[in-house]
Amino acid sequence: MKRLHTDQRGIAAVEAALGMLVLVPLLLVLVEASRALMEYSQLQNAAMEGARMVSRQNGDDSGVADYINSLFLNADSSSTVDGAAPTVSISPRTTDNNVTVQVDHVFSPFFTSQSDAQGGSSLFGLMGSTPLTLSAKVVMALPAAN
Repeated sequence: MKRLHTDQRGIAAVEAALGMLVLVPLLLVLVEASRALMEYSQLQNAAMEGARMVSRQNGDDSGVADYINSLFLNADSSSTVDGAAPTVSISPRTTDNNVTVQVDHVFSPFFTSQSDAQGGSSLFGLMGSTPLTLSAKVVMALPAAN
């Protein structure tokens, strides 16, 4: 009986299993957060480029939305973001000679709460059922109106 109290052959395996219960979900959250941050960075850069283009065109926003959407295409015409193309909103010149360019995109994580064949939610439903919309907004001063 005394030998059973001093035998510790399985302790490391139990500790590793308990540690994995914390580390694996933490790793999944880290992967999703880094993907969201990378996608937000793309949206922010596209909004800045669109605002620069509007500024160079002295407030004329023709062709800017198409240019911004072309920034999300690879050389083989595949999209750099998952899902639908980003939505571009360009506000007209304000009384302060500013223009606002906003680029929105619905972020689709790898581990979404998708329903399985029986109608239940998946095991990795970390985000819930509400979609996460990433939005980048840039306000740019325009040259004085002619």
